[in-house]
Amino acid sequence: MAAGGPRRGRLNRNNFADEQGQKIISTNPPPSGAGRGRRWPALLALVAALITIIPIVIGVAITAAKPGPATAGGSNFKPVAPSPTAAAPATTTTSTRSNKSAHQPGVLVALLQHATKMRTSPDGPTLAPLPLHTEFGSPQALWVVRRSGSWLGVVSPLAGNGKLGWIEQSAAKLGRVTWRINVSLNARRLTVSNNGKVVERYTVAVGRPSAPTPTGRFAITDRLLTGNPSGPYGCCILATSAKSPHAIQGWTGGNRIAIHSTPETSTIGQPVSHGCVRLTLAEGRWLMAHVPLGTPTIITA
Repeated sequence: MAAGGPRRGRLNRNNFADEQGQKIISTNPPPSGAGRGRRWPALLALVAALITIIPIVIGVAITAAKPGPATAGGSNFKPVAPSPTAAAPATTTTSTRSNKSAHQPGVLVALLQHATKMRTSPDGPTLAPLPLHTEFGSPQALWVVRRSGSWLGVVSPLAGNGKLGWIEQSAAKLGRVTWRINVSLNARRLTVSNNGKVVERYTVAVGRPSAPTPTGRFAITDRLLTGNPSGPYGCCILATSAKSPHAIQGWTGGNRIAIHSTPETSTIGQPVSHGCVRLTLAEGRWLMAHVPLGTPTIITA
């Protein structure tokens, strides 16, 4: 919830020259006894050069072997690029909305172009720094719910459940996502729609009474592969912007709520999770193949 180092230089004795700029290789045989005398300075020069170069080579090797930045919680989850089914970001800014853009299908999603600050209101106090990538390494793709002048009101875990954070439109490119996820906790049902049409319905496990799944308006922030289909999160995780009021046992994502697969199919349809929404491995793979970042995710009681 990253790799190769620089190429090493190759030592070539023909690249070494004496102080007159001549190569230390002679085509004429030296007089008897003189050859050994002439070879000693050359050997000493070569040894001196190697003594200088070897620490540099060792340093390069050590640097190349150093691991990259740690991922959130030390997990091995691998972020997946936004689904190709997502609408491409707009190539021009849309500060002035036309009637045509107002009637385009789907919702606006802001794809962050550079790190910025999330604010509590348009041009208001800073809520938190907003990096270019999420804590799990995915691009920041934020569902835009409101607009005020050059400011975008977005759904983000930094803002918290039921709240909006505000960013300047100049920090992002705008695109549209036509997908939507609805989760009914009472029915224990997850419904996926695209362009307003239902395409899939899944029975899911939800939070137990002591750790209920939060309700509200959220969005998909990360698409993650676990690399371990037999593990507790199955093959696939769709992290959402929803936050649980309690830490989730065994989950390296802190208190973030996710929609994830599970190999424990007996739990499907039951209120048994720590707050996350569970479905089968096949259903998790389908969601990974179709649902893009920024997809609205509405959880109701």
